[in-house]
Amino acid sequence: MKLGNIEFDLKFLRTIAGLMVAMMLAATASMSIAGCSLFDSAPVREKVMQHPVANNADPYVIGRDDELEIVVWNQPQLSGKVIVASDGTIAMPLIGRVPAAAQTPDSLQADLEKRYDRYVHGANVTVRVSDPASHVFYALGQVNKPGAYKLHSGEVLSQALAEAGGLAEFADPGKIRILRHKDSETVVLTVNYNVVRSGGDVSADVPVEPGDTVQVP
Repeated sequence: MKLGNIEFDLKFLRTIAGLMVAMMLAATASMSIAGCSLFDSAPVREKVMQHPVANNADPYVIGRDDELEIVVWNQPQLSGKVIVASDGTIAMPLIGRVPAAAQTPDSLQADLEKRYDRYVHGANVTVRVSDPASHVFYALGQVNKPGAYKLHSGEVLSQALAEAGGLAEFADPGKIRILRHKDSETVVLTVNYNVVRSGGDVSADVPVEPGDTVQVP
């Protein structure tokens, strides 16, 4: 191609044009990436993952060794703190031993009001668990602080391990066992805790129940 006194090589021109288009596309892509990085640089990111939750709506069930504060209104001589005995009963003035273990505070309150109504007309009783000593779990094996710990409402495995000082240096988090003792059987849960620590599957962060024994190999 010739324009005036200047001769152009069409193949050369096509090559130059192609290089310019490629450079423009690369520049556009770089600006797009930079823009994304700018808007994705938030210090907090949220990721919602479903996991099992202990049913906190269930009422507290009284157990052996629990300390109860019982108030019979306007009857200070009948009120006070009592410990649930090993046979599951409490000793109360006038009415003697009353079954308490396996009851809720509300059901025990109703029972006491019925029993005291023979001595106090319209007895009004309040029952409060002042020390839930029966709600404990045990952490054994390769944890930094083995022992018995009070179980908090809604507590899960990761929180229980934290209370026990965390995993020891040579612990095997892939084979943690939870022994759950029932009336006539013992249920053994084997947990791969590695997936909890990596955030891959928080469903393995199982709720801990009263009396559970957490064994870390």
